[in-house]
Amino acid sequence: MEPLKILFLASHWRVSLIKAFQQAKSSQSMELICVDSDPLAPSFQEADSSQVVPHFSDSQCLPSLLEFCETKNISAMIPLTNRAIEFMAYNRQELGGCSQRLWILENPVIEICHDKWKLYEFLESEGFNTPETFLADKKTTSFPFPLIAKPRRGEGSKNLFILESYGDWDFYKKKCPQHVFQNRIEGQEFSVDCFFDQQGLPRLVVPRERLAVRGGEVMTSRINMDAGIIDRVEALGVKLGLKGPCTIQGLQDDKGKFYFTDVNLRFGSGYVHTISAGGDAPLMIYKELAGQELDINRPYIKNKSVMTRFPENIFLND
Repeated sequence: MEPLKILFLASHWRVSLIKAFQQAKSSQSMELICVDSDPLAPSFQEADSSQVVPHFSDSQCLPSLLEFCETKNISAMIPLTNRAIEFMAYNRQELGGCSQRLWILENPVIEICHDKWKLYEFLESEGFNTPETFLADKKTTSFPFPLIAKPRRGEGSKNLFILESYGDWDFYKKKCPQHVFQNRIEGQEFSVDCFFDQQGLPRLVVPRERLAVRGGEVMTSRINMDAGIIDRVEALGVKLGLKGPCTIQGLQDDKGKFYFTDVNLRFGSGYVHTISAGGDAPLMIYKELAGQELDINRPYIKNKSVMTRFPENIFLND
């Protein structure tokens, strides 16, 4: 029987995630394939095979990817960046023709979650706590400083600025007209790793405190199975109709109130902590692809476990 073949799109530096998928496939017949525009992508060294394709902006990217998928008989495609999600969503019909499953949600959900202003409007309308947010053309004289200026679209912490005064507001609303301006909540940052099955049921919800962050990527985290956060994240996931892996971010203030800030429709950078602590999302994906039932009971998670990360090197032969 030919193994099921999973393609990770824009895999680049996600070495630890590919390792986790390799470790989970011991009882499954799977082939893991990494695809990226960088021929030196470190994730290639952990994959069973790899392929270089043009940048998403290149008109030859889609034909190249389609040819590769058809040749390799790809079973499923998992995007690992927001740009990869948007590329797959835009080319959903073509890519769906050469893959059993595209691990992306319907386009309206992607548009909500990838646009911070639309996400804010959705959260507000559905009664979820979220920091007060403004657009650059907002006319007001009563801002709750400090504010955080963020690009409406994008990932990580690129082009993020802190505003402390109306002078800052006047400057950044002109410099960054496509940003959103969000009230900064004082409290503990959380990333919540989730997995929703193909019926939209939450199978895994694991809150992680973000103890140290560098360039938007968590470097140290601690699992905190806070029941209140888990309940709110489950409710939001069901309301959005989430399926598959995702990482939802927010902050908890000193009174225990949780505010949603971001919904990442993919594996977050620290998701490997949840996997290591018992939340075996790769195995859940394998089982769903193979048509197997997921366990009724949620996996045991090592609460209060801590992950701390460090850079590693891969040396290639000339």
